[in-house]
Amino acid sequence: MPRNQKWITKVNKPLTAFIVLLVCHGCANTPSRQAAAVKEMDARAVANCALISTIHGKSLLGGAASTSAANAVVDVKEQAAGLGANVIVMQRVDNGDMYTPASATAKAYKCN
Repeated sequence: MPRNQKWITKVNKPLTAFIVLLVCHGCANTPSRQAAAVKEMDARAVANCALISTIHGKSLLGGAASTSAANAVVDVKEQAAGLGANVIVMQRVDNGDMYTPASATAKAYKCN
């Protein structure tokens, strides 16, 4: 193999991995069926519901603020569903940035 082709092959592997990471970086998480059933409501709507827990969620990677924040909210809903909650009240969503994953905090409730 000519000398130039070896260099190109060595560069292509990391470059390909980087491009795949960038493409997946903008991908939104799809919630499970249980998490999709968890509703977001305001504090007044849960006055007669049982508070289960305060939940902190995060996206796995930084990236586009809207996608990263949406992934953090999906993480909160997944955790809430796992605890048996069917309603969340968002307390805070931090969009993060290209290098910092987004985070979200919510209170999880069980409402009848």
